Amino acid sequence: MKAGSGSGVSAWVTSSAHTLRAFYARPLAWGAALFVSATLAYAGGGIMFWLHAIYRGEQGPAIDHWQHWLLDSTLGFVALTPVVFVLLPLVWWVLGRRDGGRRAVPIGVYVAIVGTLFSLVTGPGPLMHNAIAGAGTPLANAATDVFGHNPDIAHHHADAPERSAFTEGVLQVAVGIPAYSTLTLVSIVAVRSATGRRRRLPEADDEPVLAASTTPR
Repeated sequence: MKAGSGSGVSAWVTSSAHTLRAFYARPLAWGAALFVSATLAYAGGGIMFWLHAIYRGEQGPAIDHWQHWLLDSTLGFVALTPVVFVLLPLVWWVLGRRDGGRRAVPIGVYVAIVGTLFSLVTGPGPLMHNAIAGAGTPLANAATDVFGHNPDIAHHHADAPERSAFTEGVLQVAVGIPAYSTLTLVSIVAVRSATGRRRRLPEADDEPVLAASTTPR
């Protein structure tokens, strides 16, 4: 039993590694994945910044809103790009294995699953933000020194009620699922259009979305 389990895990790891190599066999796939990641980090980060910092009164550095958004989104881009690089090929691989691996991957299902999984990964984001860039942390103090203290933002923070990290995490996931799924779709369509791959949607074409190989294995 143990030998069989070990063999199964080894086969899964080998297959996953093959999927990653095949998906990123062309430089275009790397650039496309970076574009998707940047879209999720900065456009998605803008949505989440409005939710947490402006609407909910997140306790962050007392700097201008656009500077705070840029700081948070850049931190998210650095931390979450590896997640995007793994999610894009593995979700495609899992969906493509239906019917013996010969069925086209529906792009609507693909982006919904990528967006949902990405949202779940970012669920602890508000808690991590408070620990890394919350008011009074070394990073928040350094950002205030660089960008300058904004008294209006500081006053807004002082008047905001304290929020539960759990509640903010639930909101992150609830809002993130539709937001990140939509942004994944927009960024993939933009990449496909820019590279001349304008085949019918919502079905993926004979090549994987953003990738180089033709059929998941």
